[in-house]
Amino acid sequence: MEMCMEILSDTCRALLERSKRFGPLYGDRLANHLPMTLIALDRMGAPVDSMARAFDANARQLQARDADISPVADGADWLGKGRNAGGLERYFQACARRDGRDAVLRDWLPRLLPGVAASAFHCLIRLAYAIDAGDHDEACAALAYWVMEYVSLDLPPDTVDDTPAALAARLAVAVAGHAPWDGIIIDRMRQAARHPGVAGTAIQPRGLDLRQVAQFALGAYHAREDFTLLHTVTACHAFRLLLPYLGEPGRALRYLWEAVVVATLTVEPSAAMPAAAPDLDWQACMAQAARATDAHVVKLCWSAHCEHLAYGDARYLAIAARKLASQSIKRTM
Repeated sequence: MEMCMEILSDTCRALLERSKRFGPLYGDRLANHLPMTLIALDRMGAPVDSMARAFDANARQLQARDADISPVADGADWLGKGRNAGGLERYFQACARRDGRDAVLRDWLPRLLPGVAASAFHCLIRLAYAIDAGDHDEACAALAYWVMEYVSLDLPPDTVDDTPAALAARLAVAVAGHAPWDGIIIDRMRQAARHPGVAGTAIQPRGLDLRQVAQFALGAYHAREDFTLLHTVTACHAFRLLLPYLGEPGRALRYLWEAVVVATLTVEPSAAMPAAAPDLDWQACMAQAARATDAHVVKLCWSAHCEHLAYGDARYLAIAARKLASQSIKRTM
């Protein structure tokens, strides 16, 4: 396997090792955020006591790994089967030892990107965090998770001369009055993708780059403090981290866009405006986030900081500060 610079602290590595006893999902197919949370906290410079508190807060709701491990001859045989995380993890570890981690990523990411929405983008995000942190074992666990939870939206690749915002607005009109979406985020996304106003119609802007998708996701979440929209922002960050392994980035970007725009369609219109963000700079924001225990607060703040460095949009600081403020309000209620 390729050598990678040591990025994670000893504390984070030890906690990640302890986290291996938990499966990738818990409850009704909910994502285990613990590895992502630990990595984000470590990258923000969280002190040891904060890392330990976050571990305890997140671990108490998780479930032990499934003890049943089936041997895997070809990971493709397990796409979307929803089980055998342990067997798939061993498969990817063996592939990485034989071919090198980067070769495995370049082989598998083009196959997995049609399922970028899997587990509400968490497979993508978990893998990106692992790669960014240089943790090979965690990367194999994330690949296994993505294979087992793989699901594609199967929308047509047809393009049209519209901006992302104009396309999204047209699709929102098309699904207005829909039957209620139900289930978890990925369930609602699949329902929206099958809606007659979405399926079979052109949803791809003819010209598209990652900045446009990231800005669209940021704008949607900045306008509405919504749990689903939060994931589109963190997904754009994760996608950017994985760009070196995507093979055909333009093709991969089309899958990200379709997942992001479909996710926005599952969010019901709301007249309520989000609360104003407190006046924080990035230093104060990161200091607060590094002591948080809520996985979504931690991950949103870290991704927003990274995306701000990439794009320079002040709204990233606003959404991070707003999320921190909402956490503080919950603690006082």
